[in-house]
Amino acid sequence: MPRRDDTTITWARVEVSAPALDRYLEQLAATHVNGGYLIGRWRAVEHPGTVVRVDSGHLRSFFDDQVVRDGLSELRIPAPLTDALGFEPQWAGSLCLDGVLAGLIVTGGAYERYKGPAAEAKALAVAAVEALTQNRFADFRVDISTVAWTPWFYDIAWDHTLVLTDLANAELTVLCITDTD
Repeated sequence: MPRRDDTTITWARVEVSAPALDRYLEQLAATHVNGGYLIGRWRAVEHPGTVVRVDSGHLRSFFDDQVVRDGLSELRIPAPLTDALGFEPQWAGSLCLDGVLAGLIVTGGAYERYKGPAAEAKALAVAAVEALTQNRFADFRVDISTVAWTPWFYDIAWDHTLVLTDLANAELTVLCITDTD
């Protein structure tokens, strides 16, 4: 059996669905009508340590994994990834994620914005974050990129990739968003 080094992780796709998340994603689709979103979650099923480390190199390895590529096939992830992915860790982790998600639908895409009041958008985002994190804020790291790092993105102002890393459960959730005018 080949020896596994400390960066090798085997990933398995995990279902990511909850009514509150679905309600938020419906609004995201309604505000990004010429683009859309992709979402997926993966669990590290075989990894050398007890904690999945996350930095730009590990995210690159994650997106290079065939199971992840298959799960996000619409992204058409280049093999190998050569361009900068543009991920930056969010200083407050998942504590401010609801504000980021609310902002994405309130500001909307090229032609559509959230039709209701901003307070409703914030409530949708709060419920979506609760569904994603179960309010275990200390267990999550959030990295965001606004770079069009695959051909799926339109490389205009509305490109976002959010990676939520659940350090306690060794899971990564990916949400990609794009739109065009």
